[in-house]
Amino acid sequence: MPAGTCPECEADVHVDTDADKGDVVTCEECATELEVVGLDPVELDIVEEDSLADDDDEEEEF
Repeated sequence: MPAGTCPECEADVHVDTDADKGDVVTCEECATELEVVGLDPVELDIVEEDSLADDDDEEEEF
């Protein structure tokens, strides 16, 4: 199973083999929500709550 590194606590975070960019996973060590931003190698970035709200706003505009 592929793994990335949590940018918050440096723990290994396992990602499903069928994961896609944009998927959200949770670090088992610190419970931080992480977005898959790269697949080869697996890269993770912290999900910002504001960006989730922005995504909702964008969907409503269309």
